Amino acid sequence: MASNLAAAPEASPRRFVGQISGRLYWRTFVLIVALLSVSLAAWFQSFRVQQTDQQIEQTARQITSLIDLTRIALVHSAPQYRNALLDELVRREDIYIYPRHAGDRWTPMERTDFTRRLAASVGARLHEQLNFADSVNGELGLWIGFRIDKDRYWLLLDPSRLDESLGETWVVGGVLATLLALIGAAIIAGFINRPLRDLSIATAHVREGDFSHQLDESSGTEEIREVNRGFNRMARALQEIEQERALMLAGISHDIRTPLARLRLEAELSVPDAGARNDIIADIEQADSIINKFMEYARSASPVLQHVDLPELAQRVRSDLGKWGDLRIHVEDDVRAWALADELEVRRVLTNLLENARRYARPPGQDHADVEISFLRRTSEVAMTVRDHGPGVPEDQLPQLTRPFFRGDTARTAGKGTGLGLAIVERTVARMHGRLDIVNAPGGGLLVRVWLPRDPGDLLGAVPA
Repeated sequence: MASNLAAAPEASPRRFVGQISGRLYWRTFVLIVALLSVSLAAWFQSFRVQQTDQQIEQTARQITSLIDLTRIALVHSAPQYRNALLDELVRREDIYIYPRHAGDRWTPMERTDFTRRLAASVGARLHEQLNFADSVNGELGLWIGFRIDKDRYWLLLDPSRLDESLGETWVVGGVLATLLALIGAAIIAGFINRPLRDLSIATAHVREGDFSHQLDESSGTEEIREVNRGFNRMARALQEIEQERALMLAGISHDIRTPLARLRLEAELSVPDAGARNDIIADIEQADSIINKFMEYARSASPVLQHVDLPELAQRVRSDLGKWGDLRIHVEDDVRAWALADELEVRRVLTNLLENARRYARPPGQDHADVEISFLRRTSEVAMTVRDHGPGVPEDQLPQLTRPFFRGDTARTAGKGTGLGLAIVERTVARMHGRLDIVNAPGGGLLVRVWLPRDPGDLLGAVPA
């Protein structure tokens, strides 16, 4: 039979983001980061506005002082000494003063909020209208045109005075503040999420029948300690109930099987009619089988996970069930499908599925049921598929098949059963960290797919072929 092994597609980025966003830790982390980011952005914006106001006032005072000093120096100096005075200002103070001529070509300073407010502040301080330019006669710089009496001059300053950007120190500080905010958000989110994570882990242990996992009742906040104490008391109570239930079921099983054994013995010895005797024995065997199903459903022992070769196990189960003449099993060969599971539990699961198919999957007019067992591998899972060719199940009844004691339509319940077969399968698979899919197969029949964790050794090629 051709192999239908298939590699699972890689998880898409959207699926990864969905998984991350669904976790409480990351949602808390993102919310805290968002809050801190908004707070930092508001703080930086207010700081930037404040710094801009201070920078405008400081630059305006400097320009006003330079123009006033230049005006006083030129007004009180003799005309023959003015050129020497201008040269001295350049040499000592790096202040350039040039006479302004009617033919000068100048480009008005770019109008921004900063330059507009600066020009208005300087003009208000000097009580006159000044000309601000980005270049004069092709030379770039911060040019300011002013008057001394009837004479006009240009004051040339370094354009870096108009730098509106934040200083390097503040940029580095902002980056460090952001990093500290991210680290703080991670710590806070972890502190909030840790008790819930511990509770989730403990709940998973209880769900799997392990009541030994206890939460810390001495650390954390009072509310967390109270929740942990309540959970531990609940787990102990459930453990006691489970132990009492197991003891009660064992007693009931023993007490019922004893009279059943006596009834069978009496029927074999006392009933002369062979047909009646066989019917009585069949009823007794059915009652014993029902007791076995109840006991199997009530089992709560934790599975022992190990390397399980599913195709080889299916072949052994087929050989063991060869006595059932009304069931023909076809197992896919030449395949590799290793699972991390409990071999005995997987065997019980497969036996239950085959018994279910034997009872309910026999086509009309046929004296046997045909069942196909195949396998499917994915990145982290491996599936064992049991497909029959019976009448199938109405779509609206599929979700109810794993409910205890649920019985489907008459076509699938002609045999005598307890209604626990698929419920036992689902519980057993869940204890091995697997899942169960039940659908109607294309072309008719029921298809049951048992997904189990894939053996890590199979992923690494460390298990035998």
